Amino acid sequence: MADYRDHYEEIRAAGADVVAISVDRPERSERLRHDLNLPFSILSDADRSLVKAWDIFNPREFGGVAKPSVFVIDTNRNVRFSSVDGVRNRIGASDLARMLRARRFAPPPARRAYTPRVSDVRLSLRNLFGR
Repeated sequence: MADYRDHYEEIRAAGADVVAISVDRPERSERLRHDLNLPFSILSDADRSLVKAWDIFNPREFGGVAKPSVFVIDTNRNVRFSSVDGVRNRIGASDLARMLRARRFAPPPARRAYTPRVSDVRLSLRNLFGR
């Protein structure tokens, strides 16, 4: 999510917005949003109904989490682009911003290896285990 924070203004300038969805309870998601200084909302799907309906539920990690995913949904509620990724390889926020500016959603950009920073790991662990 930090990548989307860092490229949030580019995405907004391309005419889009960012919303994250988490299976955490709202108070935990809000704490993460605050800790990472995210300028966008994190919606709670604590009952996991949305991530299951969109087939992005990963039951094997931490009791069930959402797979890292990106969906571009237009104003008519049509999915223009989707990318369901792994933990190590993801569509970068800068690549997504370029796609949005160009209004070209196929073929998708190459996935890049994601290496979390120490601060990302620390915040993730703190979010997982509580304060």
